[in-house]
Amino acid sequence: MAIDLDLFSGSNYRSTIVQYCNNLGWHINDINDRRTIIKFNMDSGNTQTLFIIRYDNTLEFSCPSGLKFDSTGDCPAWLSAALLCKNREYKVGFWCIEGIGDKQALSIMHNAEISLIDVNYFRRVINQLVKECDDLEQTVARALRGY
Repeated sequence: MAIDLDLFSGSNYRSTIVQYCNNLGWHINDINDRRTIIKFNMDSGNTQTLFIIRYDNTLEFSCPSGLKFDSTGDCPAWLSAALLCKNREYKVGFWCIEGIGDKQALSIMHNAEISLIDVNYFRRVINQLVKECDDLEQTVARALRGY
């Protein structure tokens, strides 16, 4: 079932996101008519930050990890290959390298046509992205500690 595109247009973007987050019991850290920031306190003790950005008829969901590099070439090849292999397993989300400030961050993203997004789709995408990002950070932390 297609969702009314007007739900996410202009100032409706803000009211729809607020309504969805209220329904899910989530706190919005920052929002305007085009971008939202939501922070999640994870069971691991980490905080994952999720960004939602509206582009025309698409919402981009992005959860950058704490793994940041000065340039894309600084990301270890084994890690890039492992994340590309993970991408083929996902129905929701994909790993990429995202420019944030002067750094290149490993991020998990999902782009969705606005017409597909209802509160359940919204919840599923966000829960998957923050979980996968936290799992990656925990895996890398364990590897660095030697277990």
